[in-house]
Amino acid sequence: MSDLFDFQIEFIGGGAKELDRQLALLLSTREGSVPLDREFGLDLNFVDKPTAAVKSLYTAEVTKKVAKFIPALRVREVLWTAAAEGQLRPKVVIAGA
Repeated sequence: MSDLFDFQIEFIGGGAKELDRQLALLLSTREGSVPLDREFGLDLNFVDKPTAAVKSLYTAEVTKKVAKFIPALRVREVLWTAAAEGQLRPKVVIAGA
């Protein structure tokens, strides 16, 4: 389906750039892989679902986790581009809260 850890981040407005490392870490970590905080990262149990479901569930997961772990930011939108055959690449557009 997609390698959802291969994403782009776009910041809208100023002031959020200093948080890009935190955001990249959050979005590239699988939930359950951080020993002292098992909720950190993204739950990607939906990657084998139909494309429309993956887009919706990924967007919801990213929005929820950014709000929880980086409250200074908010997800404005997630845009999708086609990569290799059958793959999608998310672009997470972020704004300051």
